[in-house]
Amino acid sequence: MEIKIKRIIFLLAIFTLVAGISTSCKEEDKTMRGIALNMSKLTLDADAIEQVRFYPIPWDAPLTEGFTWKSENTEIVKVNNKGQVLGVNPGTTNITCECMGFSVTIPVTVRPLVSIQEKIRDLNAKGFWEFDDPNDPAKATIGADLIFVEDQAVISVIDGPRPGDGAVRIPMDPKKKAGNTTGTFIKCLHGFAPKGGKNVNEYTIMWDIRLPAEGPESSYYSLMSSRTLDNSQDQDICIRSNGSFGIGSLGYCDAGTLKLGKWHRVIVTMNSGVSVVYVCDGAKVKDADAASAPIDGRFSLLPGGVLFFADDDGDDSTIDVCNIAIWDRQLTEDEAKSLGAVRQIVEFEE
Repeated sequence: MEIKIKRIIFLLAIFTLVAGISTSCKEEDKTMRGIALNMSKLTLDADAIEQVRFYPIPWDAPLTEGFTWKSENTEIVKVNNKGQVLGVNPGTTNITCECMGFSVTIPVTVRPLVSIQEKIRDLNAKGFWEFDDPNDPAKATIGADLIFVEDQAVISVIDGPRPGDGAVRIPMDPKKKAGNTTGTFIKCLHGFAPKGGKNVNEYTIMWDIRLPAEGPESSYYSLMSSRTLDNSQDQDICIRSNGSFGIGSLGYCDAGTLKLGKWHRVIVTMNSGVSVVYVCDGAKVKDADAASAPIDGRFSLLPGGVLFFADDDGDDSTIDVCNIAIWDRQLTEDEAKSLGAVRQIVEFEE
């Protein structure tokens, strides 16, 4: 028995030694045999930035030299040594990454920039407000002018996301006082006829908004109050201080979806009792609970209008807005996503 045990121990030792030698040989063979990128082609919009990532083959091969990037046509595409690609003008060209004698090239196509104004008109919005006229920021591009309701604070004109873009800042509502159901907010007289019931049960609203970098004054920012036109009810769609938007019964999208100090395009599409979808910056962020949005319920719009950035009891914070659009139908998911993100100043390090 003792001899058998010793033989087993001896065989295990030999096996371990051989395995170790084999593993050691494999670990030592890390010579780079090529390079790869995380995509085989790239399509982006003019004035947009995308990140392309470089990988050695094998992935853990040591780099004894740096890698470089270049564009065949910088009038179409620029690329820096971080692999950031900037769409300059519509067209197609190639970018190449080189490292230690290896190179890889991919085609890059830059799409023509389609303005939000064109997209809004193509989708036949019934109301569109751009806040571009500092002397009359409530003026409509499409539909009726907005109504600025100002109580203890004033809606102010501010700069938008790009030079020439207008925007306004809606300060936090004063907390509700006995007999005071006003506040500071925007009233939208959309002019929609009842649809699907006594109220407007199918619609889409788009807000281009920014949460100021200073952060909120409460736990919420209001987006919409749909049940009254005198601000005597709680908000119906809001943003939480953690950067998620929605409402309790419908559900919220993920925390961190909205960032302080950044412009975001937030869209809610509604077909009461059937479908409620949240879209942000060109991507769907939640299928909300449509069962919690019955016909003529809390989330239907009154035929008379709807309030933006309103709340009755101080569950609100200062918010900036540069565009609002409204439809009397539920946009499809693809239509809502096609509206993309807010065009902002591009910071590209060459």
